[in-house]
Amino acid sequence: MKPRCCSFLAALVLTAFPLVPAENTAQLQDHLKKAGDLSATSAAGLKPWHAKLSVQLYDYKGASTGSGTVEEWWMAPGNEKRVFALPGYEGTEIVTSEGAFRSANLVSEPMLLATLIDQWVNPMAAEDKTSGFKPTARTLQLGGVALPCVMLAKSNSRVENQPIGFYPSWCTEPGKDSLRVFVDDGGMATVRNGISAFQGKDIPTDVGITLSGVTLATARLEAISLDGMPSAPFSPDRDMTKALPRPVELKGKKFEGQADKRHEPDFTRSATGTDQSSRTINGAIQGDVEVRLWIGEDGQIRDMLLLSYPDPSVAQAVFDAVRLWTFHPLMQEGRAVPFTGTLDFEINHTDYDRSIRH
Repeated sequence: MKPRCCSFLAALVLTAFPLVPAENTAQLQDHLKKAGDLSATSAAGLKPWHAKLSVQLYDYKGASTGSGTVEEWWMAPGNEKRVFALPGYEGTEIVTSEGAFRSANLVSEPMLLATLIDQWVNPMAAEDKTSGFKPTARTLQLGGVALPCVMLAKSNSRVENQPIGFYPSWCTEPGKDSLRVFVDDGGMATVRNGISAFQGKDIPTDVGITLSGVTLATARLEAISLDGMPSAPFSPDRDMTKALPRPVELKGKKFEGQADKRHEPDFTRSATGTDQSSRTINGAIQGDVEVRLWIGEDGQIRDMLLLSYPDPSVAQAVFDAVRLWTFHPLMQEGRAVPFTGTLDFEINHTDYDRSIRH
């Protein structure tokens, strides 16, 4: 592993910058593909490798929730092993062509932990939830440098300039294809604070996740090498449990009924929203905000996707509130399973009623 550039811990500015000069869809797609190819250590043709990460996690107020390690043994596309040693999250996961298998009582990776790991294995993983979305050019300020970004955005006829990070957004070093920042889920920014070369790929040496200036997670690459890899592909132990191939879909009130702790968005702070096309004659915002959530076996949110919104200010209010929700575990045949569903927040002038789409 060879250091390729300096570490940069810099102030990150997330805002709705004016659109950069237009690029066609093909150019943006090509740029995104090149950035992904340069950063993915899970590509076919690479030699098997082993890495160890030291991880520190925090809550949304910046208080530490624990630290530990993650080790990854990557054999080939679709065959890898991970060992987790963190407070409240210890065990082994093995991925094969038949799916993911985990130690008894080990749930799917918490959102922040999964986001960190993706930076070393597959930093383009979020493309899976944005199939058919349009590549859109954006910019982001990092330490006084304007980074070119590509956001895979869902079409919205009511909002002309969708803010970066409302949908998965990847930012690169100016004039290059090297990834620097990933922004998603309403402004949660994952910054690659140092880059090294390994098997011809750009890999981060330090990664930090922040939201509104608060650090949520950090990870440091302790070691990565081609040594210590087994000769045979990984296979699960008999006592491992196979994960469901996809989450259970809950619709309507069934999804709402699984909620444990709720935090309702404060739309009164959104009165200064900037998109006038979604306002009534008296200036009030009208419409609704629809968001899909993916929930883990432990009732914690694993991912979010904004489906529709009339104004960026109200969408941000929903992001900020919903990320704090927790759910009761969904039990099927005696085991907790991941699930997904959609919430619809309807805005009614200065107040609102929350409804659930059926």
